[in-house]
Amino acid sequence: MIPHQARAPRARAAARGPRLLTRVYNGHMDKLPTRMRVTTSRVSDHIDDVRLRAGDSIAVGHRNQQYPEFVWCATEDGHHGWAPEECLEMQSPSSAVALRDYAAAHLTVSRGEIVETLEQVGSWVFCRNASGRSGWVRSDALEEVPKD
Repeated sequence: MIPHQARAPRARAAARGPRLLTRVYNGHMDKLPTRMRVTTSRVSDHIDDVRLRAGDSIAVGHRNQQYPEFVWCATEDGHHGWAPEECLEMQSPSSAVALRDYAAAHLTVSRGEIVETLEQVGSWVFCRNASGRSGWVRSDALEEVPKD
């Protein structure tokens, strides 16, 4: 890839700023709640998650059959994993440029814990816990915290 091709998507992504995606959650809300309670404990089993930086050149493979919003990606430094297709600008059927930063890290959560929701892609919610750690949690392990 020619170096100037990597700068254009980075500039567009930076101009848009951080995004909070609003998605239907469990079919009954019109936007993502800010706080959720963990209903099922989950332990992150991912050790070396793929991380994308805006402007990175990415090799793209197949679509995830269970979570079709995600595609298999490989970075130039050899890391690979699932990333949301919406984070990518496809250059060809097998290559893309990352539109924004993305980390595939899962968050270890305990039943009853309250997390802040930041983004949702399909049935995965990107959350931050009380200690400041963030990562992805399946939406079926979360429930809305009633507003006071």
